Amino acid sequence: MNTAVAAVEPGVTSPETPEAFWRSLGHLNSFRVFLAVAMGAAGMLADQTFHRFDYPRLFQATCAVYLFVALLFRRPALARRDRFERQVSRQALVDIICIALLMHLSGGNSSGVGLLLIVTLAAAGMLSETRMVLFWSAAATLAILSEQIIQVVAFDGSAGGFARAGFLSLGLFASALLSHALAKGALAASRVAAEKIREAESMERINERVIQELPYAVIVVNGEGAVLQHNARAAELLDVRFFFRCGLGHGSPRLAEMWLRWRAGETQPAYPFQVGREGRRLRARFIELETTRREGAVVVLEDLTDLEAQAQRMKLASLGLLTANLAHEIRNPLSAIRHAAGMLREEAKDAMAAKLSGIIDNNAERLNWLVEDVLALNRRDRVARENLPLAEHLRSLVEQYGQREGAPPDSVMLQVIGEPAICFDAAHLEQIFWNLFRNAWRYCRKHPGSIRIRAVAAATKVDVDLSNDGPGIPRELQTRLFEPFYTTDKAGTGLGLYIARELAEANGASLRYVDIPDGAMFRLTCQTAPC
Repeated sequence: MNTAVAAVEPGVTSPETPEAFWRSLGHLNSFRVFLAVAMGAAGMLADQTFHRFDYPRLFQATCAVYLFVALLFRRPALARRDRFERQVSRQALVDIICIALLMHLSGGNSSGVGLLLIVTLAAAGMLSETRMVLFWSAAATLAILSEQIIQVVAFDGSAGGFARAGFLSLGLFASALLSHALAKGALAASRVAAEKIREAESMERINERVIQELPYAVIVVNGEGAVLQHNARAAELLDVRFFFRCGLGHGSPRLAEMWLRWRAGETQPAYPFQVGREGRRLRARFIELETTRREGAVVVLEDLTDLEAQAQRMKLASLGLLTANLAHEIRNPLSAIRHAAGMLREEAKDAMAAKLSGIIDNNAERLNWLVEDVLALNRRDRVARENLPLAEHLRSLVEQYGQREGAPPDSVMLQVIGEPAICFDAAHLEQIFWNLFRNAWRYCRKHPGSIRIRAVAAATKVDVDLSNDGPGIPRELQTRLFEPFYTTDKAGTGLGLYIARELAEANGASLRYVDIPDGAMFRLTCQTAPC
């Protein structure tokens, strides 16, 4: 049995009734109101409209009742408080009774009023059961034939009226069955469309769930670079809140630049890029949705910060014990070499001997720095954190550095906002800033204010930025800044920044490089006091 509407309780709209059917029912109600008004107006001009009009008051009363009922039908149909099929059946019954009565009062079948039942039967064709469509067609046919019999008996009508009534009845059946066939096709298409919509919604929910559960950050963009979907990991890594169809540049200008280069077919840089306050190092992969790269892509972001740190720890695990032992073994002969060089310098009688002893002493000092740096690798586990007033310690460190390196007092500009206090090991803090000061002084222009220190306190963190006006660090080198034993300075050991970051992490802090347009800057983020 063809069923479009499931059995539901009264007052509940069936979800299987197509929206187009409800709209058609609304249009039918509007037509019914218009028909009642038009028939009432025609009744006022009955002499020019109908060839026999014996009961004008009854005709007008029928039109008034029809109009009133039509207005009652409009409200339930629009509000959909009742089942669709029940409303159609109820309205079909009223239409058949009222139109048959109006047809009789206006002169019978010859008036042409009976043709209006075609609209009613076409609406009845929207019923789901074929037997109900045939039932209302038969009911309309019986009404027409009964009215014709009354015409013959009461007004001595001709037998030819039965032929017209028969043809009209055939037209009613034909219009009802044709409408029913079209309605069945619409219902089938509606069910298929609803199923497809449910499948699409289910797939969308599955895709959303899968994207959210992925360990990587995932962003789906269209051909214009607007974000269509993203997971929570992407918002976390980029430290941003996405809104509907925002651009990739909202999350990261660097990522938007890489997207444009990828669309143009250019090669992506092998080194990662930094984002957010924490300076996370991300690598982006673009997966095209089609070969021309014009329909968008899936952007996968991988956080390399922890992976790189873990790789470095694994690389240095086996090296740490060896280098520490070697450092201890080197210190004794190194002290002897420096002592001997000092004695040679004191007993030197010519300039050449003094120059050679100076070379020995300088290289011995460089080896001593290397030994101190290597020994510092084992100090990160010996932490004695305390509450340090940051402004006081920074001023002391700046003064000490100026005295030891001979830097002018005005070369360092210190700015501390408020009176922040941090939880840090004092010796570790001194060593971290000593490494940063030394690098900054080496590469800055050595003008007044060439080195800038700015400390800003937040709710639970304190950011200390140390920048200089020297050249910035190229992006391809930023990935190796904190790599041990890597340096571009011939006199450097390549351990300064690595040790500084290790000591920062031992104190629950972080040290990272921040890319700025006019120089280089390192940011130390510390925990606020109390410890």
